[in-house]
Amino acid sequence: MELRISELARQRGMTIADIAKQIGISRVNLSNSLNGNPTLSRLREVAGILHVDVSELFKKSGTPQIHGYLEYGGNIVKVESIEAIKDFVRKIEDGGEME
Repeated sequence: MELRISELARQRGMTIADIAKQIGISRVNLSNSLNGNPTLSRLREVAGILHVDVSELFKKSGTPQIHGYLEYGGNIVKVESIEAIKDFVRKIEDGGEME
């Protein structure tokens, strides 16, 4: 299964190097330990730093990925889930401000 650690780190304003530093190892060592067959203990460390469950580190197979930007009224909003799109539409329908 493919990991989505880089994606989750980016969402939190972090890099793989930041995660490695918090674990106390080099970026290269972290990358090597995650490629192939990572240990559960390593995955738990990374998940803890990212404040997610271990299961969230894995890409869901068969689940379409949403990545994009929507513009309305001169405001551009990044969306990465169906829920984010629904929130965007609700704000338009309610006449609310875009963030």
